[in-house]
Amino acid sequence: MSAHTWRRRVVSISTWAVLLCALLLAGLMILPTLLGYERYVIVSGSMVPTIPVGSVVYDEVVPVDDIEVGDIITFVPPPEYDIDDPVTHRVVEVGVAGENSSHPGVRLFRTKGDANEDADAWTMTLDGPDQARYVRHIPYVGYVYMALQVRWVQVLVIVLPAVGLIFYIGITLWRASGDGVREERRRQQEQAQEQPVAGA
Repeated sequence: MSAHTWRRRVVSISTWAVLLCALLLAGLMILPTLLGYERYVIVSGSMVPTIPVGSVVYDEVVPVDDIEVGDIITFVPPPEYDIDDPVTHRVVEVGVAGENSSHPGVRLFRTKGDANEDADAWTMTLDGPDQARYVRHIPYVGYVYMALQVRWVQVLVIVLPAVGLIFYIGITLWRASGDGVREERRRQQEQAQEQPVAGA
């Protein structure tokens, strides 16, 4: 195998490997959403060892009435706690608000991280009729999502491979076009050689 052929094969394999990785990542990002799941990245260790840091959690949306003690849910804590990001914790207590409360008869929930000694400070209601409930997780894939939030990583992982793929396709088409032109010239030369010489 010549060095030129070897380089072409390496470039081809590398290009397809990058394309496959990109398609796999896109599948992990898009397919669960198409199937009706919500996706969250775990950035703290409050649910270790059940859910490791850096995991991607997939939740199904279920009626609030279906939430029971032991379920893991993803929610935004009450606004007075100044936590804007979603929290994924386990339900440890379910009750009903009393008649003298601001939400009489509404279900109340207490949550806790598996790794925390104490339950969360809040006892809360869940907004809306539906709630995101944990189904499964993929360990460590969340680090990829977190890295993709960084601009230079986006360039490195998305833009450069895309440019490389376009360049490779262009070179391949250019070479194929050149091969076609050479083949046509060779055919014309053979036809010219086969034609009888005038006066012979």
